[in-house]
This record gives sequence, structure tokens and C-alpha cells, in this order.
Amino acid sequence: MSSAATRCPICQEDAYTPVVTKNDFSYLRCHSCHAVYVRPMPTAEALQAHYQAASYFSGDGEQGYRCYADMHKALAPHFRRRLMLLSRELGQPGRLLDFGCADGYFLEEAHAKGWAIAGVEISDAMAAKASERLGIPIASTLSNVTGNHFDAITLWEVVEHLADPVSVLSDLRDHLRPGGLLALSTPNVDHWQAWREPGEWTAYRAPSHVVLFGMAAIRLALTRAGFERISVHPTAPLPPLPRWLDRATSRLREGLSSGQARAWPATLAVWRIVRLTAWGCYRLGRGEGDVFATLEVSAWRPR
Repeated sequence: MSSAATRCPICQEDAYTPVVTKNDFSYLRCHSCHAVYVRPMPTAEALQAHYQAASYFSGDGEQGYRCYADMHKALAPHFRRRLMLLSRELGQPGRLLDFGCADGYFLEEAHAKGWAIAGVEISDAMAAKASERLGIPIASTLSNVTGNHFDAITLWEVVEHLADPVSVLSDLRDHLRPGGLLALSTPNVDHWQAWREPGEWTAYRAPSHVVLFGMAAIRLALTRAGFERISVHPTAPLPPLPRWLDRATSRLREGLSSGQARAWPATLAVWRIVRLTAWGCYRLGRGEGDVFATLEVSAWRPR
């Protein structure tokens, strides 16, 4: 199917395949870059109102986070690992802008590691919490951030919320110093569940997630935004076993969970063989990266 009104926001291809409908929004998969995007695309005003709703971060509504404040303990190890990778790539901490910083947990970790921090957050309530937590002003839009001097810019689970991601990524590039690093994470739309069980995949969450990326699509978006040296690292668990194999190995799983594997090491060895065999069979004929739920990406502004 094709229509000028349904062009892909990444590559402008107008041919697509419908994927699933959520909350009266249709998700369409681009035939060219394989990004998945919603139609109708929410207006800027609608998105602004959506993220200003108090329920988005409190968990009181259908959209957003169950309770963002309770996620800090779970997120902290990921934040520290990502900061370690940033420091390793750049050589040392520098000036960091977190785009979509929520209430500032990542920036708090960054400041403790020696980074000079700045943040952008669309939600007024979350920006106020971040400002109080960090003791710095938090910008409501990127246009309120001056200069192109940042050593690193981060977008953790943000790019999928952007109606025009290439344009925003291009603006972010302009805020990096020459040779600066952009790092992001985003759900992987090539994940097996996005294909096999789209109605169950949690990342199909309109109107919060409006553009979703696979490995090819995020590379293309960053290339079109003027970045180079793009690295994409898929991360996540293995896919589930086929139903027949799941039933056949249920007693084996029960033995492992009860601790029998310690008494009979061969049990664990057999289970590993089952999992690896299932993974290998599943991989046959599948696209790259489809077993991984998240993409972690880095890209550089040219010098």
C-alpha cells in the first residue's frame, strides 16, 4: 500500500505494510528501511499535552511508566555502564547533555562521575524535579540550549518518541563539538515479538512511541542527520522455545529451578544444548538482530 500521507519519516518511502493498530493509531512498516511508524502522526501540540499529563510518569494512566521514581534502583547499573562506555570512547568525562532527561537520575550519576551536565525535558513536572535534584536549570526544548560545545549527547529510550527523528538528530548534532559523540538506546522493531506477536509487543505503544527502528533504520536516520562512525549494538534475551519443545522440556526446567542441576551437572549441559539448538533453528532465515529487544547506538559528529 502507498500514499503520500503515509511516507516513512526516515527514508520518505511511501510503500508500507500495516502491522497493528493501537489506541486508534495504525503502525505501518516501511518497505524500504523497515522502520515502523504511526499514522495519523500526532501533532506537536498533542504530543506536548500527552507528556505534560501527570499520569505519564506516575503510573496512573495507560501510557507512560508505571512509576518512574521506583525505576531508579533498576536503572542505576545501566546508567553506570553507559557512562563508563562514554568515558572510554571520549577518554575522560566532559560536557554532557541528556535529551529527555526525565527527573535527572542519569544526569545525577553522570555528575557523580565527573561530567559537566545539562538536560532537556519536555515534561514541566519532571523538569522541575530534575532541576531540584541537580541544582541546575533544565531546558524545555533543544532551542533553549545554547552552543555546540557538548562532548556527548545522550537519548535513552527517547528517539522512538520523536515525530521527526532525523530533524531532531540533526539539531542534536549541531549541539555537539566537532568529533563529539551521540549515544542512544531504543526498542528494536526487528525483535521477534514485533513480527510474530505485534499485538503483544509492549513497544507498540501509541501515541508514546511514534517511530520504531531496526538496525538498518537507525543507521539510516543517523546518516541522514549527518553522523558518521555509527555503531549499533543489539542487546536482549533469547526468544522463547517453540511450544512443542517448551512442553517436552518442562521437567528439565523444573529440575533446574529446584536445584537438581547442582547435583546432576549433565542436566544443565542438556538444557544449554536445547537452548542453543532452538536459537540456531530460530535464526535460520531470520533477519539480523531479531532476537534482541533493544538497540544501543553510538555515532559521531564529523570533525
